[in-house]
Amino acid sequence: MLPGRSPKPWVSMLLAILFVLTLTLPFLSTDYLAGPTTPFDVVQAGSIHWGFVIAAALLWFGVQLFWRAPAEATKLGLAASATVVWLCLLFFFNFHQTFAEAQSGTGDKGAVAFFALMGGLGVVLLWTRFLADEISF
Repeated sequence: MLPGRSPKPWVSMLLAILFVLTLTLPFLSTDYLAGPTTPFDVVQAGSIHWGFVIAAALLWFGVQLFWRAPAEATKLGLAASATVVWLCLLFFFNFHQTFAEAQSGTGDKGAVAFFALMGGLGVVLLWTRFLADEISF
């Protein structure tokens, strides 16, 4: 490791990917864990799935809190993690609302799309801070 260089942004980004994988991997889904060949019912499978998700989130949060690194490295790690989670939301979430959902007023896909757009604005603002040149007068 070079002096003055911290691997915290890379570790933070990898832990964000781990967090997204715990949400999306098929063998950690409730449907797979509560299948006919497994000894778990739906409640136990949901507890196992969300236990892995919460463990990955706590691991990421612990790295952000307890890893001593320069403030810029921490901010860069947070920006990279936010970007990874936002991009995964855009790639993996099904924003298509069916006709039945639209007629009955159920479904939250429009709200998720709105907050995904607002999250994109936040990610752009975060990266503007890192990519902008300093202006001196």
